[in-house]
Parts: sequence; C-alpha cells; structure tokens
Amino acid sequence: MCLQFQYVITTHIVELIDSSVCNIVISGVTVLRQCRNAPHPSCGETMKTFFFFGDSLTLGVNDRTMLGWTGRFAATLDLPVPPTTFYNLGVRKQTSLAVLARWKEEVLRRELPESDVRLLFNVGVVDMAAPKGEPVLSVEESGKALDKLLKEATHAYKKQVIRVLSPFPVVQEAHNERIATLNAHYAKVCAAKGIEYIDIYSILVENQAYMNDLHDGIHPTGNGCAIIAEFLQQAESIKKWIA
Repeated sequence: MCLQFQYVITTHIVELIDSSVCNIVISGVTVLRQCRNAPHPSCGETMKTFFFFGDSLTLGVNDRTMLGWTGRFAATLDLPVPPTTFYNLGVRKQTSLAVLARWKEEVLRRELPESDVRLLFNVGVVDMAAPKGEPVLSVEESGKALDKLLKEATHAYKKQVIRVLSPFPVVQEAHNERIATLNAHYAKVCAAKGIEYIDIYSILVENQAYMNDLHDGIHPTGNGCAIIAEFLQQAESIKKWIA
C-alpha cells in the first residue's frame, strides 16, 4: 500500500522495489518519501516517467551539484511528485550506437505497469569527436544509428512521447563544425520519422555565456546547465512533451 511520506535525501540513486515506497530520481539525487501512516492521494494514478538518454553531457559531468541540466529542468516542472519519476540515463563517452544498444533494456528495467513513458535522446557529440584523428562515427553512421533508434522507439511508444534534443556545441573548432553538420542531418532523420527535433545547438553556439562556461571545452558547469534547462522550459515542443 502506498502511504504518506517524509523526505529523505541521498546523493546516490536508490531504486526500491517496494509498494510502500514511492521515489523520484533526478540526476543522481534520489528523493525518497518514507511511510508515515496515511494513504497517499497519488496511489493508483498514472506515473509520468521521463527517461533522458545520452552521454556525459546528459549525465551532467562538470556540474558540482550533480543536477546537470536534466535535474534543473525536472525540478522546475509543475508535476506531482510522486508519482512523477525522472531517470537520467546519460553514460560517459557513449555514442549513438551505444545508446541504441541499451535504451530498450534500460526502460524495461524501470517501467511499471502504470508508467506513462516519455523519452528524450541527446546524442552525437561523442560520435563527432576525433581522439585518434578521425571521427568516432561518420555523420552518415551516426544518422543511421539515430534512425534505427527511432524506429525501435516508435515501435514501442507513440511518436508524441519521443523527443530528440540536438547535440550541444563544443569549443574545438573542427569538432564543432562536425557537430553542426550532424545537427542538420539529425533534423532530417527526425523529420522523416515524424519525431520532433529540438535544435538547441543553434541557440547555444551563439550564447557567449554558455560557450564561456565550457571550461574543459565540452561540458558546462552548473551555470551552463541552467541555460539549457531554461531553454527547455520555454520550448513549445517540450511543453507538449510533458503535458
């Protein structure tokens, strides 16, 4: 039975498979509400469950608060918690192919019968990196991976609950040019699949405050994450996604 709770905060993601506990996971910060004795009004309601897939930029590397842009974005939404749940599933150095290989199992491990699943994919920066001189993936290879990912996602879920967020800009010029090319290619892939594509690249690359916040050339600190979160809060496509 689901009951009324008091808050306990931990800096580690804890998932409890227990009908007496409801939890919200925001980018490494788990807020657990522990039983007190009164029935909770949200019990039995549909659970909006948000999944954010990507690499270290989705994970929030360089943000000392451990919230990243996903946590900042989630914390401002006017949604009941519980039952709303957020999963940050960013993994460092993962390409679009790596996300393609794991996304389905990650969702299935967390999805509940009452879950109302929402998916957001944010990939591409790792694909266009060239640590050994050549890009990890070509633009065409990365586009094919996204195409297959969306094919799988739309087979399992309605198009309306799926969003693709463009890769973010970086400081290194050649890398950034490849990302710009990929951004345009991703937009075409999404249009062909009927999936809404959110081009934040074109906004961030012109935002000097954001670009100056990339102290390692790639990852924003909390300040840059806040810029991303604010953009998403105002994006009409995202407003429809969370509705």
